[in-house]
Amino acid sequence: MKEYDVITIGAGGAAYPAAFKLKKSGYSVLMIDEKGIMSGNCLSEGCVPSKTIIETVHNYRRISDFYKFKIDYNDIIKRKDKVQEIRYKNHAKEMRDADLELLKGTASIIDRNTVEVNINNDTGKREKIGFKYLIIGSGAVTSVPKIDGHEYCITSKDLYDYKNSINKLPESIAIIGAGYIGVETASFLSILGVRVELIEREDRILTDMDTEAVNKLLPLLPEMKVHLNNNVTSVEKHGDKFKVNIIDNNNKNDNIVADTVLMATGRIPLIPEGVRELGIEYDRKGIKVNSGMQTNIENIYATGDVNGIAPLFHAARRQSIVAANNIINNKLADYFNPLAVPFTLFTIPQMAFTGLLPDELNKKGIKYVRTTYYMKNDTLAEAFNEMYGEINLFFDENSMTILGGYVIGNDAGNIINEIALGVQKGLTARDFAEVSHQHPMTFEGIDEAARKLY
Repeated sequence: MKEYDVITIGAGGAAYPAAFKLKKSGYSVLMIDEKGIMSGNCLSEGCVPSKTIIETVHNYRRISDFYKFKIDYNDIIKRKDKVQEIRYKNHAKEMRDADLELLKGTASIIDRNTVEVNINNDTGKREKIGFKYLIIGSGAVTSVPKIDGHEYCITSKDLYDYKNSINKLPESIAIIGAGYIGVETASFLSILGVRVELIEREDRILTDMDTEAVNKLLPLLPEMKVHLNNNVTSVEKHGDKFKVNIIDNNNKNDNIVADTVLMATGRIPLIPEGVRELGIEYDRKGIKVNSGMQTNIENIYATGDVNGIAPLFHAARRQSIVAANNIINNKLADYFNPLAVPFTLFTIPQMAFTGLLPDELNKKGIKYVRTTYYMKNDTLAEAFNEMYGEINLFFDENSMTILGGYVIGNDAGNIINEIALGVQKGLTARDFAEVSHQHPMTFEGIDEAARKLY
């Protein structure tokens, strides 16, 4: 039986950063992944292709405000495929240069030091491989509720997968689920002229995000019809279209007819076989880990979407490095701080946030002060004809240490990174106020907002 110092289940962002670091540190490392390539869902069907499409549409809207023209969705898809192709080639070269091993197959955990791999998933060949340490970075998969007619729905994978067959826009779409995937998709499709109907079972969209921030974003979103407090009971064929049957909280039935139905009901952790049998603790959110990414079995770690702490690619990469550092030091020497993770909702306009926001601050009874910068005063926002939105920073009332912040509008996805760094490093309002941010950049709003407190 082959043996390695470290095996990773998965070869995406939750696994390969650790694999590179451990290999460089002299460990023997094997990555096992059912796709057989170094890449997670972010590249194959998630953030890379979706954001390539969204950013293209965002730029289109900026330009089309002044120069009237139409954009071909098929050309956007070709560009998406090209970006994915480049990233795949880059990853393959990085792996060759590092002399990393990757085995195509599906891994099951046999015991505390052994996995069994179904090689290629179709030959029936199985191989047992030993390890000293295991990193479970198996990611998450699209959640598709088994409602009647779910087979008529597409998912985000169908929209964003490499070389997929959807290269024409429907005239109308019904989107089931108003989380970040549903709302981001609704945003760019609406701008491209698709009639969008968004269905959400809760009483507002983006329920896992701060209420205040979401309420400020809503009036700025492109046109879409939102059906709140509605559950989908079934989807059925309706001529050459589809009919989505819904029922509200008052038991009133209704239906929505559309050319396409997108199921955007979230993602669920992909728990490898053997986790339960071995006694690794997990629940519906994912595998339970401590701040060092260690499970209740000390030589087994779980990183990225599979632990459900912060299901984002950049969080997975950081968690992967945390696990590697703790393996190298043979103790908990590095820790992951979920509060310092930036999150960007790639709607048009964007909304980004990090740390503690009003909902949590008020819930925890933390006394804070707020300072705000409005995009209507921002030079770059004016240049982009996007003079809406704001930067909000929240500081501890006593220490003036940054607790969190959110940004709506121009360049939000970039600006939030600096605020997240402040949360990670415990920076104060004075620290932000003393930075000379470059002009004309919307980053200037950070120091201008902070200076209001002095």
